[in-house]
Amino acid sequence: MENVATPKREITINSNWIMTVCMAMLLLICVGLLIWDIRNLLFDRVDKSFSLISLIIGVAYSFAFAYLFPAKSLKLAFLLLGTEKVVRGALYYLHASMTVQHLAATGASIARQIAFTIIIVAIVLWFRSVVRWNPIIRTSA
Repeated sequence: MENVATPKREITINSNWIMTVCMAMLLLICVGLLIWDIRNLLFDRVDKSFSLISLIIGVAYSFAFAYLFPAKSLKLAFLLLGTEKVVRGALYYLHASMTVQHLAATGASIARQIAFTIIIVAIVLWFRSVVRWNPIIRTSA
């Protein structure tokens, strides 16, 4: 039986290290938020209280990111995040019944999970486009 050695490879990243570290941190944060949101949905803890300031900031950033990113999938993800905040905020401040608010919170949780999944897939695709496995070329001296 022959002992065939696999060629050694090295990882090459075609991006600056700051962008790579930020994208890795964003990936970890989005995965954590997705897991947390799934957990809250499974244990029926989707009703969260929020303040007007956090609502305004969340809506502004969601729609701003939806405008800034050119990819349609990311636009959809951030529009989902912004829309679920607007609907939940409107129902809360219009004093809708608790049943309607709970149904809206459940729908918002599902929308957030879809948005986080889209963002995670986009980050993974970005990593696939910048990370390369190159064989190590040895030169004889």
